[in-house]
Amino acid sequence: MRGLILLALILVLPAGCAGREEATVDLTLACQLAKCVCAGPDKLFFENEASQAVLWTDNGDAYCPEGLELRLAED
Repeated sequence: MRGLILLALILVLPAGCAGREEATVDLTLACQLAKCVCAGPDKLFFENEASQAVLWTDNGDAYCPEGLELRLAED
């Protein structure tokens, strides 16, 4: 019985990790459920990064103005 449970965990864990990577790639959909911001390119750690509110398409996808990219908000 323990062997069967261990085998099931071994098969399920990689699938769970793969799902997380895929979810982080498409922020246009993830931002519907999580807070996101539009931010510019990476800056040095001591520079404040200006962010803007996310814009939304008619179908509910999030997007940013040109020159900015979607990022999950750091709360």
